[in-house]
Order: sequence, then structure tokens, then C-alpha cells
Amino acid sequence: MEVRHIAPNDHAALSEWAGVLQASDKDLWPDLTGYELADIRAFARFEGTSRRWELLAAGEPGGPMLGVGMLEFPGRDNLHAAEIVLAVHPEHRRRGAGTAIVERMAEVARADGRRSLNTIVDVPVAAAAEHASVYFASRTGFEPTMPGHSRHLRLPMDGRRTAQLRALVAGARDAAAYRVRTFETPWPLEFLEDECALLRVMSTDEPAGDGEREEEVWDEERISEGDELLAARGVGKLAAVAQHVDSGRLVAMTEILVADSVPHQAWQMITVVLPDHRGHRLGLAVKLANLELLAERAPKVELIVTGNASVNAPMIAVNDMMGFEVAGQGMFWQKHLSPA
Repeated sequence: MEVRHIAPNDHAALSEWAGVLQASDKDLWPDLTGYELADIRAFARFEGTSRRWELLAAGEPGGPMLGVGMLEFPGRDNLHAAEIVLAVHPEHRRRGAGTAIVERMAEVARADGRRSLNTIVDVPVAAAAEHASVYFASRTGFEPTMPGHSRHLRLPMDGRRTAQLRALVAGARDAAAYRVRTFETPWPLEFLEDECALLRVMSTDEPAGDGEREEEVWDEERISEGDELLAARGVGKLAAVAQHVDSGRLVAMTEILVADSVPHQAWQMITVVLPDHRGHRLGLAVKLANLELLAERAPKVELIVTGNASVNAPMIAVNDMMGFEVAGQGMFWQKHLSPA
């Protein structure tokens, strides 16, 4: 089995790589859309200080790609780890492609000074108990670090439920001390400092199963790089924030990703509330406000996909109130690498 690196400007190889990933995704989640070619192309060609990606593909010499892998290397913080994506075409499993890619990923990461590979595997609940990913992960040296679930929200939300949740927000303690704003990103420059502060809190507040995880470095350059990457992917982002009236500072945020190429589906991303401002229903407030913006800017969206670590009880409670339903059983996996 031969494993090779994919050059960022190899158009044919990138297209074939994306095809293998999409075939694997559809085999597992036939009704969902994952990464598309535009996403993979943007990752491969991204040039910035905050992150970089490398793509690998496995196959018999001279033959088609049987499996693919992607490594994401943080560039400013958490330099001990690399995040990975791994997929094998459904028609070519159990031929050694996945194992060969993991071995090469370990070599590449170790040479870059990384001590671990991290990944998340999420499978439909009905298939979780017997899914081959558990056996494969253990056989290739990965250890489970934390369970979680993917959750789906069907739109539009029930009107009665929405009214009840809005009443909860309006009746929250000190509700008048905050106001909610929504906008399409990029964020207004006046909020740059607050955006960075919220993202720093989120980087360690969100459970991830990596015991070595450290606070991320966020500044104007990193924000700008992220916006450029989204533009290259053809992805938009809708944001809702809660502003503390007296101080003028933003103390909560949430974001949803949308793509014109996938008009029926959106992705709920981070939601965070600063510790000193928790207990006021701000997480629920910003998520409800962002759904209103979503209905206005992307009215064809019928499904929102998100995920929660099992230990993240506060956010699970909010998602349950909104009507998110458990769809997948997930697991954070980590492979420790021996020194080079």
C-alpha cells in the first residue's frame, strides 16, 4: 500500500481525494453533507500562521485512491497535537489503506514535533454498538478520551416552543442588563477585542478530551485568516452576540455556518458565555436570535447539525430545550506518539 502527499495545486488529485471522503460520508450519513471539494481545496491551499493542513492518500501503486487522510496542525498554540480526518472508500475497506494512512500520519506529526493525534468519530446511534471504527481505532493505537453526541434540529421550530423559550429569556435574571445583536460575519471591527476574548474562553471552556489542551491565541491576524478561509470555502457565517449594556462589552456569542452549495443544511458552531455572566439565559438568547437571522438570510435551511461532549451539561440542556435530537454517538480519540 502506497501513501502519498497531495499537492495543493493538483486539481485532479484534490477532486479524487474529495470524492473518497464524500463516498465515506454518504455511506455513514446518507442524508447529510460534509466537506466538499471547495472546502478541501481551501484547506490544502491555506497559507497562514494559525493553522496549516496536509493531505494524504493511500492506494496501490498506479491505482485509484482507496483512502484519504487530512492533518490539521495548529501553528500558534497547542503545538503538541495534530487534528486528523481519516476516510476509506466503502468499496475498498479492509485492504490496509486506513492503517497505512494512520502510520504515515504518525510519522508526519512526529517529525513536526507533535506528541498526539486527535480525532472525533461520529456514527448514527443505531449503528454505534457494532461500528467498525471502534475496533479500527483501538487496533491502530487510539484511545477513547471522551464520549459525545451529534444533534440535529429540524426547522422551522415549533411556534409554541419558540414562544416559550423567548419568554424564558425575557424573564431571566437581570435580562434588562443585556441586549442581543445579530450580523453576518466578518464581525464589526469595533468588537474585535471582545471576539478574541470570547474565542479564548471557548478554546478551553469547550470539552475536547485532550488533557494537554491550552488556551488558544486569538488576535486580528488570526480572525482575518479565518474569514479568508471561509471565503475560499464559499461558506458564510451568521453571528449573534449578547452585549452587557453598562460596560458595552460582548459577553456571549454563537455562530452558524451556511453554504450556498448546501442550501438545506447549516452547522451550529461555537456558543460561549463569559463565566461572570452565566446564569442569565444568554446562551439561549443568542441561539434563538441567530435562528431568526438564519430564517431571514438562509430560508431554505431545514436542518442544523451540531455536536456536544457528554460532559457539557449546560449546552446540552439548552439544545434539548430548543428541540435538538440526538442523531449520532460520538467519541473523541487520541493516539500518543513516541518521540522521533
